[in-house]
Amino acid sequence: MVKVSVIVLANGNENGLNKCVDSVLKQSYKDFELIVMCRQQNDELINKFQDNSQFKIYVDESKNLSMLRKEAINQAKGEYFTFIDPRDFLIDEKTLEKLVILSNEEDSDLIISSYMLLKQGRFLFKNVDTQIISYNRFRAFQLSENEFRSLNGTLIKRNLFEKINDYNLPVQLLLTSLAEGAQNILYAGLNAYVCVAENNEDRDLELVWGKGSEFHFSNTYSIVEENRIEQYKPKISSTIEVALCIDDNVVDYMETLIYSIYKNTSSYVNVNIIYKELSDESLDKLAWIDEKMSTVNVRPVQISEELHKSLKKISLGHDKWQLPISSYYRIFLADILPDVDRIIYLDADTLLTGDLTELWRTDLEGNFLAACLDEKAYMKKAVSVLNPRRREYFNSGVLIFDLYLFRKYKIINSFLDFLVDTTDLYALGDQDALNLYFLDAVKLLDSSWNYGVPSYKKYTGVNDVKLLHFYERTKPLRSPYDDYVSDDKIKEFARLYRKYYHEAAELTEYRNSNSKISIIITAHSANEDFFKSLGSLSYQLYPNKEIIILDVTEDNKLRDKIKPIVNTLSYLVYYNCSGRDVAEVKKFAVSRSTGDHLYFLDSPNYINASFVLGELNEIMVKNKADMVTSTMMIYHPGENNLIGYGTDDKEVDVSSESIEDLQSRYPGNDYNMLTGHIFDKKLFNNLEELNFADEKQLMAKILAKAEKKMRKNSYYWVEVRN
Repeated sequence: MVKVSVIVLANGNENGLNKCVDSVLKQSYKDFELIVMCRQQNDELINKFQDNSQFKIYVDESKNLSMLRKEAINQAKGEYFTFIDPRDFLIDEKTLEKLVILSNEEDSDLIISSYMLLKQGRFLFKNVDTQIISYNRFRAFQLSENEFRSLNGTLIKRNLFEKINDYNLPVQLLLTSLAEGAQNILYAGLNAYVCVAENNEDRDLELVWGKGSEFHFSNTYSIVEENRIEQYKPKISSTIEVALCIDDNVVDYMETLIYSIYKNTSSYVNVNIIYKELSDESLDKLAWIDEKMSTVNVRPVQISEELHKSLKKISLGHDKWQLPISSYYRIFLADILPDVDRIIYLDADTLLTGDLTELWRTDLEGNFLAACLDEKAYMKKAVSVLNPRRREYFNSGVLIFDLYLFRKYKIINSFLDFLVDTTDLYALGDQDALNLYFLDAVKLLDSSWNYGVPSYKKYTGVNDVKLLHFYERTKPLRSPYDDYVSDDKIKEFARLYRKYYHEAAELTEYRNSNSKISIIITAHSANEDFFKSLGSLSYQLYPNKEIIILDVTEDNKLRDKIKPIVNTLSYLVYYNCSGRDVAEVKKFAVSRSTGDHLYFLDSPNYINASFVLGELNEIMVKNKADMVTSTMMIYHPGENNLIGYGTDDKEVDVSSESIEDLQSRYPGNDYNMLTGHIFDKKLFNNLEELNFADEKQLMAKILAKAEKKMRKNSYYWVEVRN
């Protein structure tokens, strides 16, 4: 059996000391000594245990806590030490026995035991899996767990204290020094040490931070200090290098982002598309974009299988946002692009509105990277891995990397090891890890270069926004307009993104969108129902479109609301049709439309997915059809009830069915109304023969003219019945 020295540092706080001592002396493991260091005489304890050789009490009013601790360690005879606060106690008589057994079984020289909190008469504990942890994980746990900031409840091998020179360190840093010298650190989920919160006091231990090495996860900060002393000046090429790390899920953002770079940047730009697997269609689209933008060189760069396997080591899926593996490619840019010494990394959901040349020429001042403060930095009650230095927490969606320094100091492998070891402990994956690993090695940029759209109100002093970042789940290409209506500023940003999206589509004229779709929407009110309808059209991914708004409301409310939107989105055409016959207005809109195909929608009805127009158009082109019909659902707002008639998502040729059958056999009466179909505009030739006031009769004429009629049995639009 190994001897354990149990040390209690009373330091003038003897409330509860008797209970603390009793919990130790009743331990089933008997090879221990109990050393109590007091700053005042405790006759009750002395008399109670004066004949007990395991109990030693020392009284010294002159020494502070650090000196008492050092004195206790010098007096102790045990091979292992454990510490107990005089307010606390051990939950049962087997606590020491369990610690010693674990130490032997795991060959551990340092055990951190999970706490149980006694507060307001209730025992609070957490479930912890007993595990050997690395020094990096120990440091990461210090960010959130009290037991990693205190000696209390630990079991420490004596030889670890022999390496300690300064006992005046704060106790957290003392424990950190012990952990740094330990061979095997064990985190034990015993919940055997009871931390007592008397009178509802807060027993949380404040995290000790510093500018020195006492709380850095790497030596990057010291390298930066050397770079500044040596006045390191990197060579900055005239051509800007940009990295976008993607997969097929975000290819639809590339055209807009690259176009925004092309439109706003005064320098030549190499856009390096870093990927593992992309479909032939995605690669074709990137090649097409490259041809259309003369000052931007789009270069797809495929990562190796070996590198991809390295990334799979990371505990993906444990971070809060479940980031795709492609988001971690940025870590390896120094290896992926060995001939590039500086690069700007951009998330796919960003939009450049300023000149990237200004960002490119930023002086990094010897730092490994530059970044902008994250929204967390602006929140008074933010909880992040950099508390309490939260005002230095950066967002990793826009970064400038000095890749030369990464290669010179072999940063990638050490950072990857750190990331693999600790990612599952973070809320925000590698963003948290980057903040910790490069603490004091980052140049902080003005937030105008990474302006988080969802949290813009928290940013102060930013007037000239140069780069927008849509970093929450709601994206301008994937979320309906009504997701943004709660805030006019966010609506403005969403419209701006869609403006760039449309301009990019017009410039590239990509082959999958050769046919232009004219969408005619009739507005019957100026309320949010109309804007939901309009939004469902505006966020359609199909780019080659025009939206013709027919305002048949009786006042000017809609005109005033719609004007700023029309001014932003060039594909919107607005007609004030107040007092005019609706049927004649629709006929007028068809005559003024410039598209190859037509689609009709009456507010408050709406399309319920962003890909609908694109898919209907694809079916039309593929089958050389004259019209394609989709299925509707019916929504009753008063009952909050959505009703469908059953679909199988199949594409069906209904050309052989009679007009009578088409207009009678389908439960949703799809073929009795204009909405829900995409038409070849040629079907509307000879408009004078068409009566838009009687849609059933109008549809019968159109069905008669359409030779090839396809149907997509999918719920693609919603009819709202008030």
